[in-house]
Amino acid sequence: MTTPARFKPITKDRWFYDQYEYSLGFWLDEVNCLRELSHEHVDQVIQRRQEWREIAQQRWNQGQRQHSILGRRFQPITEQTVADLHELTQHLLTAVGQFKLVVTVNQAHVYTNDLALISQLQAMPALKYQTLSQAVITRARETVQLQRPRHAWRTYLRYIKITREQKQHLISFLQGQHSQVRLAPSLLSWMDQPYLRTQDYFFVDHDSEAWPTMLALVQPGVIRKTLAIVTAK
Repeated sequence: MTTPARFKPITKDRWFYDQYEYSLGFWLDEVNCLRELSHEHVDQVIQRRQEWREIAQQRWNQGQRQHSILGRRFQPITEQTVADLHELTQHLLTAVGQFKLVVTVNQAHVYTNDLALISQLQAMPALKYQTLSQAVITRARETVQLQRPRHAWRTYLRYIKITREQKQHLISFLQGQHSQVRLAPSLLSWMDQPYLRTQDYFFVDHDSEAWPTMLALVQPGVIRKTLAIVTAK
């Protein structure tokens, strides 16, 4: 089947989750009810949420807003929302091809090789802000492509929380390495800000394959992965 041109190509070293070529992203209220894919589970989660929101609404009305889960973006769970969740559940339960559903609050992605399933889900009016992506393998595994690389390796950091003292040690180490490495612009910005959480898109380009060992000694657990840098053709 020919891939529609509307898919956004995502250059990678492997398929999504090492298995799927296509992805459909969308917004659907309460979609994280589908962490377990069954109609019964959806109903159970919705019932619990409705009960908790009733309690939260009572607290809000009584002025106990510091103890409430409600906020400006609070929306009641409507019958239409529940119906939409069940419709999506049914589509996925009866899907012929394999897929992976990833949900976060009101957003979701379906990864699959089944273009028919994607077309079926696209036809659901309830799925808002749809995005289509296609994994395009352009490089060998465990590599990253750059037009004009200056270093041989790229090490990505892990998303972790550190103390102020640990952050200062990490900053001192990286600053001492400035002539030998290249820091991601986002990492450089973080070093001048008060935040204590590293992000998984922070990276350091370096030449020595052993360099991550020094980083791990300065801050254990901070390394997510190290990839070889190759020149883009």
